[in-house]
Amino acid sequence: MPFLLEPPPMNPLVRLLAGVLAVLALVGAFFFGLFVLAVLVGVGIIAWLGLWLRMAWLRRKMRRGGGAAGSGRQDGDDVIDAEYTVVSRREEK
Repeated sequence: MPFLLEPPPMNPLVRLLAGVLAVLALVGAFFFGLFVLAVLVGVGIIAWLGLWLRMAWLRRKMRRGGGAAGSGRQDGDDVIDAEYTVVSRREEK
């Protein structure tokens, strides 16, 4: 059972005005939420498109043989060539 701080107004014009203002507030909140949703969807689509273009560019670069940091990889090259430095050796007991 709801408890009101004041009894509802008895004047029908005041009640009608309160109802109209409540409906306007609900419609305004709905359209504001719709606007925020549209902005978020637009930002999401732009981010997805940017990511998709970046991935397509990287795939094309990898197909051309550019690789990461221009590794100089050639077609049919199955050997991994690397230089290394021994940092520590394990002592066997």
